[in-house]
Amino acid sequence: MNRKIFYSKILLFGEYGIISNSDALSIPFKKFEGSLKISKSLLKDEILSNNKLDELYTYINKSHSFSNILDLKSLKKDIDSGLYFKSNIPISSGLGSSGALVSSILINYANTDLSKKNINEIKKIMSIMESKFHGKSSGFDPLVPFFNKSIMMSDGNIKLIEDIKFRDFKIYLVDSKIPSSTSDMITIFNQKMNDENFLNLFNNSFIPITNKCIHNLINNSTNFLDSIKSLSKFTNENMNEMIPESIDKIWKSGLISNDYYMKFCGSGGGGFFLAFDFKNNLKAKLSAFELIEI
Repeated sequence: MNRKIFYSKILLFGEYGIISNSDALSIPFKKFEGSLKISKSLLKDEILSNNKLDELYTYINKSHSFSNILDLKSLKKDIDSGLYFKSNIPISSGLGSSGALVSSILINYANTDLSKKNINEIKKIMSIMESKFHGKSSGFDPLVPFFNKSIMMSDGNIKLIEDIKFRDFKIYLVDSKIPSSTSDMITIFNQKMNDENFLNLFNNSFIPITNKCIHNLINNSTNFLDSIKSLSKFTNENMNEMIPESIDKIWKSGLISNDYYMKFCGSGGGGFFLAFDFKNNLKAKLSAFELIEI
């Protein structure tokens, strides 16, 4: 196979907004990874993975456009021979397990020269593939494990970004220990977007604040603290039904103390959430939760 390891990703900014053409920023997270393997004697989890791959094959095989992109015959042969995705990326957590899987299939089973395709073409291909898992996918997240670089989208343009420096703060993953369903959260969000008041708030507040967060982070601006606070406050006040009760409590505490600010890590609902620690005391404040520093 062409490449073995595919890392998890963290969508720092852009959840939901990317659907409405906001800016977005996603980074690789190398603590978690996955790779394609073949075994004749599959264990329980490996059988589940093999079945998922077979479902993905059936899904993309229905799209005639993929016959010129993927060697579907070889993919099916390997699936029947025990192909599975060995991964420690938590599922339903917002860390891109499906994006890593999709990237691994595209890179290892492409029957065309992917280097001759531009980044938007790659994004479109992976959008179709990942939609098997989420109902609808922008294709943005899988670009991170595909290129193994941070990816920024701004004004519809996708850029590969080198290492991003976190100035005067730390970022942690906060594990809610609650499974999250991306498709369920997207359904809730779409229902909210049918409300004219929320639609106006989202387009006129959430998206501009998201764009400011990305701009301030990329440019190491001291204004980043104010922008991430505004985003955290807006999300908690206007998308609260997508925040588990245990997370909502510490989310509000951060806004009150100004020690840290929280936001979604992906779709919300459960899985991991992000905490931006400006006082270097988050581990003490959230000692009851499992924290993973980014």
